Amino acid sequence: MQTVRRLYVYGVTLISLETVLWGSIGLARSILAGQEIGGSVNRLAGALSLILVGVPVFLLHWWMAQRAVSKDIEERSSRTRAVFLYGALLATLIPVVQNILALASRSLAMAFSLPPQDAFLGGDQLVSDNLVAILLNLLFAAYIYSVALADWKATPQGDAFPEVRRLYRYIWMLYGLALLVFGVQQTLAFLLTVWDTVGIGVRSLIANGLAMLLIGAPLWVFVWLRIQASLAERAESGSLMRLVILYLLSFIGVGSVLGSGGVALYVLLRFALGLNMTFTGLLSELGKPLSVALSFGGVWAYYGRLLSAEIAAYQVQVEGGEQVGQRAAALRRLYYYVLALGGLATSFIGLQLLLAFLLDMALSQTPTWGSGLRDSLASALSSLLVGVPLWATTWRLLASEAALEGEAGDHARRSLLRKAYLYFVLFAAVMGVMFSAGALLFPLLRALLGEPPQNLLSESLQFLKVLILFALLLVYHWLVLRNDQRLAERSLTRRHAQFPVLVLAPDDDEFARLVVEALEREAAQMPVAMHPYRQGAPDETLSAAKAVILPAELAARPSEALRLWLQGYDGARLVVPTPSPGWHWVFGSGRPLPALARHAARIARHLAEGQDLPSPRETSLWTVLGYIMAGLIAFMLLMSLINLVVTLSGGMFD
Repeated sequence: MQTVRRLYVYGVTLISLETVLWGSIGLARSILAGQEIGGSVNRLAGALSLILVGVPVFLLHWWMAQRAVSKDIEERSSRTRAVFLYGALLATLIPVVQNILALASRSLAMAFSLPPQDAFLGGDQLVSDNLVAILLNLLFAAYIYSVALADWKATPQGDAFPEVRRLYRYIWMLYGLALLVFGVQQTLAFLLTVWDTVGIGVRSLIANGLAMLLIGAPLWVFVWLRIQASLAERAESGSLMRLVILYLLSFIGVGSVLGSGGVALYVLLRFALGLNMTFTGLLSELGKPLSVALSFGGVWAYYGRLLSAEIAAYQVQVEGGEQVGQRAAALRRLYYYVLALGGLATSFIGLQLLLAFLLDMALSQTPTWGSGLRDSLASALSSLLVGVPLWATTWRLLASEAALEGEAGDHARRSLLRKAYLYFVLFAAVMGVMFSAGALLFPLLRALLGEPPQNLLSESLQFLKVLILFALLLVYHWLVLRNDQRLAERSLTRRHAQFPVLVLAPDDDEFARLVVEALEREAAQMPVAMHPYRQGAPDETLSAAKAVILPAELAARPSEALRLWLQGYDGARLVVPTPSPGWHWVFGSGRPLPALARHAARIARHLAEGQDLPSPRETSLWTVLGYIMAGLIAFMLLMSLINLVVTLSGGMFD
């Protein structure tokens, strides 16, 4: 109930605050404009109405929020309040930067003899408009900042304020970085195209690029230095948000570099294949993709290096010491699998385009080399030149890791990322085979039914080509998955054989029979011994077991001999929560014995394989949402494949 109340109070407060702020800005602009454009009665009335409506609503709800804070320290430390304060700072300070950027962009446009309208931001504004917005936003931001500072001095409880502040800093960092990168890109585009083109369009590139550089560079440097300085705190250096941001920027960087590099290759290949173009014209065509590649290449180089350092420094705490590698290997694996998937998709598209070009050449009675064939071949070759090296390099590393013997190879083969990658590609390949086979059968069935399409041979071969490519993709990754399973079974069989299990049970009890049967189903090679605990403590031979499974009644009321034996036993103790008078177990109580036996056998198998133990889980809202998102993604992929087949069919379903 408190959370809903906070959402209402702070939501209305933020909206009414912005209403008052922009009403005040409109009023000030209207007064300064006088009888000029913008000083109309409509503008004045609109500003006054915003102020008159917003002020009482803001004052009432802000008073409610502050009164709750004065009565309860939990209110001051709530996540909703933290989001409101830092959200209000963003809502007031970002317009400050935007208006400064508009001033700079307009000033530089006029310095390069351009009309103010060519500025990418604020081209139709006046200097007074920007100054009013800057001043009033700063005043409101100063008040909000003073409130946030007072909350920090009161030492807010929990992690809400530090986490929201971390998000606030990273939003500013991304904003400054975007301005910096696009400023560099615009400036480079000007330098690479100025040799061939003159005029307003080229001059606007340098004017807007310099404006973004002048604002974005100092903003990014300031915020990034603050973020780097905060890494002295353990919570900041080990935060998941930092890792996500580093991955995001690395993927944006590498994706932009490869995409723009592919476009540059396409332009070069068209030129090499005979396109009539001057050298300066070629430089002009290459200007935009090269400027994107160089600017985002800096992002990839810098943040990719930081991500590599972060992964290398990641450590996993385990019992008995510090293990470096498993978590770092998983993080590195994520990076490579994303790159491998992108390389595979690009290579597949390039190969499909190349085969389509060859079929067009072979089936055409009088093939004429022209712009269509040249562009088709250039597209195919540029996709292959980008995709094949990327996929081959990353996949070779991942395949070598999965082929290793021992624990490292086991972890790689059991990796959720590897399984997700393989099954995702298999799913896409199966869908591709299914729909391309259907598209191939369609013209053939039309021909059998007496209405053959005009280009039956061409259509059939094009769809056959797509079917073969998807089939090859399916077969290759199915073989990879089978090989993983074969290596995993061999390794797990060896692990199971080296992990003896002892079952302590009453004489002739169903408990022992069910547990032994469940262990045989889970791990047939695992040595299992049974010992009736009424016969006393197990001997030395049985004590060599790596794990012991016992019912809850024995753990609750052991004999003196068994109590001493259990205290001195060094292996894992798995207690099955069977009913015991006076004892109630938080998890498992009341479940049928066969289900408990299966769960105990599964835990023993996980122990033998060195995996994390499965824990009882409750179905949460996030789990349901996860299933929904997975279904939506699968549906989108399915629709994309259908669209691909329909597109390749040339509209035959119309």
